[in-house]
Amino acid sequence: RLWTEFRMINVYFNYVSLRNRGIPPSVEPNTNCIDIEQSEIKQQRPSVAETINNNMSNDEGYKMNKEKAEAIAKTAAALDLEAYIGRYHDSSETRLQRLLFIAVSAGDAMTELSKAEHKASEGNGINSISADEDGAEHHLAILCKSGYGMALDQMQRLQNVLRYKQIFGAAPSIQDANASLQQRVESLAVASTIGNEQAAGEFGMPEQDAPSASAIISEVASAAPVSLDTAGTNGVMGQNAARHYSIHGIQCDDDWVERTQQQNSLKSEVLESRLDTSKSRLNKESIRAAYLELGNFWKEIGMLKESMRCHLRSRDFCTSSKQSGQMCLAVIGLGIDLRQFSYVNSYVTKAENTVNLVSSEPLTAAKLRVSSGLSLLENGNYADAAKKFTEVSIDLGPEFNSVMSPEDIALYGAVLSLAALDRSEIQKHVIDSSTFKQRLELLPWMRDAIRHFARAEYGEFLSIVGSKKGDMYLDVHLHRHVDKILEQIRDRCLVQYFFPYLSVSLESMGKRFGMNIDKIEDAVASLIEKGKIDARINSRDKTLVAKEVPNHRLETLKKVKCLGDTFMAETHSMILRLSCLDAGLVVQSDANAGSRRGRGYRRGRQRPSLAEDMEVSSDDDNDMMVDYGEMGSSVVLDNPEEEGKVPAM
Repeated sequence: RLWTEFRMINVYFNYVSLRNRGIPPSVEPNTNCIDIEQSEIKQQRPSVAETINNNMSNDEGYKMNKEKAEAIAKTAAALDLEAYIGRYHDSSETRLQRLLFIAVSAGDAMTELSKAEHKASEGNGINSISADEDGAEHHLAILCKSGYGMALDQMQRLQNVLRYKQIFGAAPSIQDANASLQQRVESLAVASTIGNEQAAGEFGMPEQDAPSASAIISEVASAAPVSLDTAGTNGVMGQNAARHYSIHGIQCDDDWVERTQQQNSLKSEVLESRLDTSKSRLNKESIRAAYLELGNFWKEIGMLKESMRCHLRSRDFCTSSKQSGQMCLAVIGLGIDLRQFSYVNSYVTKAENTVNLVSSEPLTAAKLRVSSGLSLLENGNYADAAKKFTEVSIDLGPEFNSVMSPEDIALYGAVLSLAALDRSEIQKHVIDSSTFKQRLELLPWMRDAIRHFARAEYGEFLSIVGSKKGDMYLDVHLHRHVDKILEQIRDRCLVQYFFPYLSVSLESMGKRFGMNIDKIEDAVASLIEKGKIDARINSRDKTLVAKEVPNHRLETLKKVKCLGDTFMAETHSMILRLSCLDAGLVVQSDANAGSRRGRGYRRGRQRPSLAEDMEVSSDDDNDMMVDYGEMGSSVVLDNPEEEGKVPAM
């Protein structure tokens, strides 16, 4: 968006500069500016939001296809939206973003199924939809309407006018937006060249109303239809929302918008006056509280960047590690809502390095792990993200539901572990982890799937995970990674299944995994190309044969020989020790040796039996004293009361 704005500003700047010097742009010799014809300057350009949405729609993670539409349709038939969205804080930005994402995804899936049904009816050779078309579209329409309705209620309850206008407001036409954009960019270019005063006179504006550069750029951004990307969610949502919510009869209430804007303006003035008063009194705690109150207000009405600025400024007025931790968590939450994960990484590190914060606040440490795991997931680092989620303390329940629910932590930790960790790490972090096992109780289907995975029942495991694919497509953080994660899980299962075999039939392998022979052959060929399976496919016999057959007999003989040598060495050591004990050799510690001259026995006294001697003897000490029994001279005890006692080691 910034590149588009600055490129257009640069074009008009060069045009006005050449015009003021009296040089026709068409005959200007070699210049360092962008060479563009005057006719191209006057050409209508796409709006900023349209450019963003076009770029986002080209991302494969956001494209809707028939497979995704069918998975979402199955989920829509069984999804209880009120119960699902009740996991999150009722006034959080996360709740609003998830509602809008579900509504837009359901609308896109409904559109995709309608297109597929239309093409199938025309006889273009497309297979018919597996589910009942009318029933699937009906469930998707209900989910779409419910999502928009609940989002509308939250916006009106929190007086979130900004998001209300972005989603439900009447967007200006493309031509009007582009005309306004062109005029304001030209005004900015002239103001940058000859000053605000001359620009104001040329464009018919009063001198006192001549806008500053920052004000004009702000107006340029607001001239075009604004997508959800400006508030941190995916730009494709704003592109698709307008064609969905109008179906359900949701209209923009201009009167409510005007009233609410006035109320918000008055409230912001009151909060800013409180902040000024606190600054005049030079009270750090009062200033910090005023910043936090103002930041929370901006967050409620959807102005997340203003809220971020207030929380960042409150950092200078924190007087304890607890207050610093609260500030870091607030900035982290806003960074996640805005999808600015650089802030998340930076303030997770600052919070972890704050003195006595993580050690004294276990819930804060758990929240930091969740935030770090979410950032790693966004960057595609699945292994480290899985470890972060599985290490989250079970004590963290709904305390962090303004960002993630406990069910989300269990889901993310489980699917990422299955996709990225090897079998031993899955055993350690998931199956044998007492903490994460308790968290898996929140998702019984995932608990059962992991049980099948541990038993190598890969067909049942993949069937359970595949049935929940639609739920993951509707997750605002996970949907971009679903296809890649499920592909890695399937590849891992195929590799583990083939590992103990020298040769296996592709037909039996396909039955085990619920795939036909062509699909299983393509999947195995892909694994061979990636180097995950060292085998080759026998296309005639439809078998998968390992290339290098390991000599299991030789490896077994080597292990047996190693175990035999170890057993002989341990047996020899045991016999030597027993012989020393029978001969009267006693191992004593250095402390006992220094306090007494000897701990032997009088000549002629009967030695304790071998069993008694073994109970009190020890060979763990480095220093020892030896009693030679009858071969040595008699030893007189320093303490006569200890006569007849077995020496303590």
